[in-house]
Order: sequence, then structure tokens, then C-alpha cells
Amino acid sequence: MSSLNKFFVLSPHCVLKHLEEPCLYDIENDELYELSRDAFEFLIRCSLGKSPPVKKEDEEFIQYCLSENLIAVSGVPVKREFSTHPSPIPSLRYLELLITDRCNLRCRHCYIGEGKNQDLPLGKIERILKEFEEIQGLRLLLSGGEPLLHPNFWEINYILRDFEFRSILLTNGTLITHEVAKKLRVHEVQVSLDGMKEGHESLRGKGTFQKAIRAIESLQDAHIRVSAATMIHQKNLKEFDELASLIQSKNIKEWNVDLPCVAGRFEESRDFWVEPSEAGRFLRYGFGGGLHSSKKNATCGAHLCAILPNGNVCKCGLFSQEPVGTIEEGLRFCWDRIPRIPLKDLTCDCPEREDCRGGCRFRAKYFGDLFQPDPFQCYARGVLKGGDPDEY
Repeated sequence: MSSLNKFFVLSPHCVLKHLEEPCLYDIENDELYELSRDAFEFLIRCSLGKSPPVKKEDEEFIQYCLSENLIAVSGVPVKREFSTHPSPIPSLRYLELLITDRCNLRCRHCYIGEGKNQDLPLGKIERILKEFEEIQGLRLLLSGGEPLLHPNFWEINYILRDFEFRSILLTNGTLITHEVAKKLRVHEVQVSLDGMKEGHESLRGKGTFQKAIRAIESLQDAHIRVSAATMIHQKNLKEFDELASLIQSKNIKEWNVDLPCVAGRFEESRDFWVEPSEAGRFLRYGFGGGLHSSKKNATCGAHLCAILPNGNVCKCGLFSQEPVGTIEEGLRFCWDRIPRIPLKDLTCDCPEREDCRGGCRFRAKYFGDLFQPDPFQCYARGVLKGGDPDEY
């Protein structure tokens, strides 16, 4: 190729990541490709604007990368800035960044409860984004509260595409109009849709259902990928088939179905509670998505942590009362402190364990302790078919 003054270059939406293994990450399509050492070195040279010699054994790899639009051919070298400094082990791949606890709704299931009008300062957010990129992060989950209510949201939105990781906005959708959607620079927006009109509004308030639908349509008109998130509760159990049809009609590629945890306002909304034996089957409605995980022997959170609006760092947003440090200490330093539970320490031992990884540790703690399985997952996977979760 070099004799023809042609160069292989990484596609703009792809970036090299040095995780537990060297990888190529397709940010737009959220695909992670593990690389051999030789392939990694080849792509590093491409990123440095060099035209490495092509050996016969490289040709199949190069053709695959071209066919997947991971690399392209250019008449001029294109140099890309990137960090090859290895990630911590285990790698921090997903960062839940709760930038504010402000919200325009008072959802019955909200684990945060009453907010204190706390906003993570813009300067700290910029520092966090840089640190997350430096340690090879993959996905930023921009959350709250309602993230759009952060006083500097549009400044945050503007700089997101300066970083080489995928950004996903988690929102209730009520503030997203066609005009707002056109201004967003995130790769994906996850809109909460907790049932059809009756079920959704019983949890989130009058008028919220149509606004969520408007948000989905506005985002898709702006060519932003949309995913949906649904909480299982007593008021939407009869709506799931209709909701599934609605989601299919909106051409949504990923549907996350989960259950509220008993925390915050949900402690006072027990009438929305669904027992594990009843709720398990609804978890199977979800589809799409997936984790780029290397840790197969640890429970949930092996590659994720959360930063709260007050700057505290914790295992996830549900564990807000158990911080491991503050962002002033540095993201990498706090990440090393995150507690991890090996699968072998769980009190369950079934064929599903490596897939479900014991389920949610916060829910497991609610039912007894951190080392027992999450019964919702047991019923969802058919491990339990009746009886009482207290049998653990």
C-alpha cells in the first residue's frame, strides 16, 4: 500500500483500548473487538500515521476490518491521539455519572428519594471525563436525577464528543422536544417507559407517558439511537404484551427491563411491589444490549462504578451510603477500592450462576445478605419455580 501512497487509518468512530487485553472499540456501534498483540501493534502504527508493511498473514485481518468499517484506506496519513497506558485490572469500562439530583418528577419508585438540589460542578465533570478516558473507559452513563436539569448541561453536552468513549443519556424524556434532540451530542438516549399510559403515569405522574413517546420520536428524527428502560411494578403487569408491541413499532434496538429496589421513595410505595415469583417472568421481556466483560468470576459491578452529585464514588448508585472515596482522590484511586465479591463466595451454585452472576447485590442484601443470590434472577431463569425466597 505504501508504494501507492496509500495508508490504512482507523475509522473516526473507532479507538484502540488497552484493557485486560488489547482491543479495538467501535464507539458508534458499541462493539468491542479483542486483538492479538500483532494486530494491536499494526493498528497502533496506523494511528501514528505510519503505513506498516502488510504481511500475507495480515491480509485476512485487514479485509475483515475494512468490511466492518473499522479501518479505511486514505491517500494521506492520519494521526490520532490515544493513550496506550493500560487500564487498571479489573478495567473500569462503565461509569455511571450522576451529575445532579434535581428532577422535575416525583416518581414513586425513585431510589434517590428527595433531592437536595446538588449538582456536580462542571470543572469536576470535565476532570472525571478526562480520567475516565485515560483509564480506557468504554461507556459513560450520564444520569441523575434528570440530567437535563443540571445548570451546565449544555456545556457538558457540547464537550462529550471530544472524548473517545460512548456517551449514553439516561432520561425520563419529559424535557426532550425536537429542538432539544437536535442539540444532543450523545451517542444514545435511554428513555424510561414504565408501561402503557395507565401503568407509566401511575408511577411517574399525569401527562408523562405522551411526553416519553414524544421524546422517543424526536430522538429518532434526530438520528440518535434510542433504548428504553422499564421497571416492573403492580400497575403495569397486564400491559407488558401491549408495551412490547409498542416498543417494537418504535424500532427500539434495546429494552432494559428491571425492578425497583426498596430504597428512597419506593420504601413508601409498597403497593407497587411485585414478588420475585411473579416478577421473574417479566424480566425475560427485555432484549438487546450486553456487557463487554472480562471478569466472569465476579458478581455484578465487576467493571462499573458510580459518581454521585456530591462527588462521592461508590459501587453503584444504589450503594450511595457506602462510598469508597471522593473524586478529589482520583477516579483510578477510588476504583481500586471498589468492593468485589467473587462468584465462588455466593451461597448458590447452579448452572446459571456465571450468566446471571448472582443478580443484583443490593437486592440480595435486601433479602438477607450480599452473598446470597438475587431471587428475581432465580425465578427469571427458572432456577426457582415456586416457594419462598426466604428458603435461602
